[in-house]
Amino acid sequence: MHPTPLDPPSASRASLGPAGGGPASGGLERIRGQVVFDSAWFPLREHGSQGFSRMGSRRLVLTDHPAAYVHDTNVLGGATTVTALEPAVDPGATVELVEHSGRLVVDLRLPAGRAFAASTVAPLPTEALALLTGLRGALLADAASTSFVSPCAVSVTPLYEAEPTAAAPSAMEATPAVAAPRELTAYVVVRGGRLELRARGRALLDWPLNRIGVGPGGPSVAVVSGGAVLDGRFLTGVVLHLVTPQVLHAFLAAAGTGTVRADASDAPAAIGTSAPVSARGLAGDAEVTRVDCVLDDTALELQEHHSARVVARFDLFDSRLRVAGSAERFVVVDPEHGPVTVQSESAVFGRRLLEHPALRTAAERTLADGPYPAELADGRPVVCAVGPDALRVRGPGLELRLPFTALRAVEGTSQEQRAGLRVATGDAEVSIVGQLELVRAVHTDIVAGRHATAGPRAVPDMLRAAVGLEEDYFLYTIFGPFYELHAVLLGDGTAAELGRAVPQPTDDEARARTAATLAEGLVELQRHLDQVGSVLPAFVRHRDALLLEPVTGGAEPAWLKAQEGRLRAALTPVQRAAAETAQLAAQATRLLDLDPAALPRPNYTGTAVSLGVAALLNPVFLVSGATQAYSRYTQGEKRTAQLGAQSARGWATLLDRWNVLVSTTLPVLGYVLTENLFAPRWETARRMTSELRGAPVHTREAVLSAVAYRLARLDVLRRYPAGAGIRVGRGAVADHLRAARDTVATPRFVDF
Repeated sequence: MHPTPLDPPSASRASLGPAGGGPASGGLERIRGQVVFDSAWFPLREHGSQGFSRMGSRRLVLTDHPAAYVHDTNVLGGATTVTALEPAVDPGATVELVEHSGRLVVDLRLPAGRAFAASTVAPLPTEALALLTGLRGALLADAASTSFVSPCAVSVTPLYEAEPTAAAPSAMEATPAVAAPRELTAYVVVRGGRLELRARGRALLDWPLNRIGVGPGGPSVAVVSGGAVLDGRFLTGVVLHLVTPQVLHAFLAAAGTGTVRADASDAPAAIGTSAPVSARGLAGDAEVTRVDCVLDDTALELQEHHSARVVARFDLFDSRLRVAGSAERFVVVDPEHGPVTVQSESAVFGRRLLEHPALRTAAERTLADGPYPAELADGRPVVCAVGPDALRVRGPGLELRLPFTALRAVEGTSQEQRAGLRVATGDAEVSIVGQLELVRAVHTDIVAGRHATAGPRAVPDMLRAAVGLEEDYFLYTIFGPFYELHAVLLGDGTAAELGRAVPQPTDDEARARTAATLAEGLVELQRHLDQVGSVLPAFVRHRDALLLEPVTGGAEPAWLKAQEGRLRAALTPVQRAAAETAQLAAQATRLLDLDPAALPRPNYTGTAVSLGVAALLNPVFLVSGATQAYSRYTQGEKRTAQLGAQSARGWATLLDRWNVLVSTTLPVLGYVLTENLFAPRWETARRMTSELRGAPVHTREAVLSAVAYRLARLDVLRRYPAGAGIRVGRGAVADHLRAARDTVATPRFVDF
């Protein structure tokens, strides 16, 4: 059965004449095709026309050729012209049924630069709608290759996951959200096992038929159930208003038989949220393939675009699942499939993947335990497994084993969002790229593996080396967030610029942006320093206890508990920085003369946020928003009027105090703090060495692994920034503080 089986009556093949039905004028005696709409019988209200007489009247005729004719009569001169568009093709000829497919709207781009847009005044009667089905979707150029196509663009009611009027701007949007439409108009197309909705040459939605449910919702209404993304909003389905019962019947027949499965015994595919993606690495193929990604509560499936055959299925609750990457692009692997790179074309669908709790759990497990899905520099997906003696890298067309004893280079690099790691032996080399957290984890495991090859006798030396690196750890852990915020205030400054003072803004827009950034950043720094004083000593003691666990069986030695008190006392200089930050924050609060709720918020959930970010070594000390604060700030005009001259002077004073804090106060505090910490941390290392020296033979490997990992983590962390979007490396912060300390002016002391 043809998708729109209702034929218009043969009497509709007629001459084109004036509205009264008299003989045709303008030189056109006959039209081509059968008439499916004539405005002589169903009047139109014009919305705009171009190239026609200003004082004339126009009559529109649509036929199934497909063709459109506009008969223009000039009431002053009596001249009559007929403009023909044949064949008529969408989107040059847009024919839509709106308001639950009851009223006609046309928008024609005609020859000779003419244009015509109009709509029927009232809903069309049943017989007129039946005649319009004679269009049979012929305005679409590929209508003949479809299993079903609606007669023209019909009304579609989106079923949103959330109330559309309550939609707020997403974190990625710099402008307010546009209200979600209650009704769309689109061609409904079934072809190749897929359901498409097309509007004016653009695909709005594209579902695989085996991932949706279809059923009648009324005499001419179909209800489609299935998750999808429409202009940045999630749908649970749509309602299709298909004009007549005959068209509905044809659609249900085409959609019901369009499901294709790999095997007749396969269980029905689950209905999930679907989106087209690009995948690489399917079945070991290094080529990029277009597939459908279907996410439901328990699984992530990739299926062929046209055959609907599932080519990879990942159980999200399988403890062996590993995933790493970002909302835009990630690599996934399990024992049966992968590694596979999945790149989403929809940022919104990418965030849905990112926010799936099971997928995030898998990502955190990946960072904690490995193996690590990543990519080569050329984009091929690989999985990196760090064993006790070598790094193994496997992917499409690649199988490498790089022994630790043969390594000649392990070099990490970082960019704003992704990082790279080059590992080389004398005769082999591999460079992997991925999210910062992932690359840092691989790097740490490799360095730890190399340290562990030295054997248990090297444990005391490794502990002493770790104490040497702890100076960097404490400097960047405590003071790093200050310099990350300083870099933002400098305009995304780098490590080389940390010694530069933030200049006074030169215009109202820059002043408003700096004020908002500093106000938000100071609040975050207060929270950070509160946790440094209350949590850091216990955190360090807990980490020390983990090193001793193979020897003590989990019982914490009394001397280690006493060391927490000494550590807390050694961190007392931090209170000076906390007091100054509190004063600056209070001053900023007094100057901020608008509702804080009206402030634009930093982008915490954008596509740059990587999977598994919560599994970092020390998430307590991350400054959640200061490093991203207002990088896309676009609302300065709304704040400029409220940042008056007196307020501007106050912000200038505040900025001067901030520059003094980071250039003078923090370097001195860093010096005092590291001097205070040296003795108790050295004593802790000495006592731990004594405890571990007497460890039973069966515990020595566990001890060796733990100490090697401690040393590797301290070594590797300083080589990278604290997180995605931060350009200042942690080691660079420590180096800057040491260098700045030597430049701080000090009083002259009498020699003795």
